[in-house]
Amino acid sequence: MSLVEIEQVTKRFGALTVLDGVSLTIDQGDIVAIIGRSGSGKSTLLRCINALEPIQAGRIVFDGTVVNDPATDLRRLRQQVGIVFQSYNLFPHLSVERNITLAPTVVKGVAAGEARRLAEDVLARVGLADKIAAFPDQLSGGQQQRVAIARSLAMQPKMMLFDEITSALDPELIGEVLKVLESLARGGMSMALVTHEMGFARNVANRVVFMHQGKIWEQGPARETLGKPRTPELEAFLGSVLH
Repeated sequence: MSLVEIEQVTKRFGALTVLDGVSLTIDQGDIVAIIGRSGSGKSTLLRCINALEPIQAGRIVFDGTVVNDPATDLRRLRQQVGIVFQSYNLFPHLSVERNITLAPTVVKGVAAGEARRLAEDVLARVGLADKIAAFPDQLSGGQQQRVAIARSLAMQPKMMLFDEITSALDPELIGEVLKVLESLARGGMSMALVTHEMGFARNVANRVVFMHQGKIWEQGPARETLGKPRTPELEAFLGSVLH
């Protein structure tokens, strides 16, 4: 069952074409790793899926809803498509619990008691049940990123988008965040993630999409695509990130 259908999408910033006729289907339960050099269009593609960036041509459909239709309720769409960025964007003056319960209570009208239970549940899922009363500045970068993931999970989305969420972390903290993503994958969460972590892409993603010059240059099963690149561009890219 297709969850996301991206059809011939073009995205421009002024005269610069960042996405050039991109088509991609993501099925329910897929874990799609999007790789490529800086400027290849990876993060822009992710942001177009939940309409953080408008597109100039083509069509994006999420779970039957046309994302780029002016009549689409984007607030409702974004409740179903969570997105986590490399900067955690936590509210520094709010506790971990309130960072997580804010959107469910304000956007969805969830009662305070239920929101608290939800916060406890999602924090347990990211291994931070003991940090519910802490404030962001009392947490490491890896812990803050895990809270950001928990905050997205609290909205009970159908899909999660992750935009280079480990790139701002120290090497020893990357592993703890990737463990959370592995556990979400085992739980059947549909995910698309922009990542430079090739080991994670190979072992956890079921598909890899390699972007180059605003196009999908190569895609296929993760181990096969990363193990035997079909194009010199992917081979060169892997050579630069694996050494």
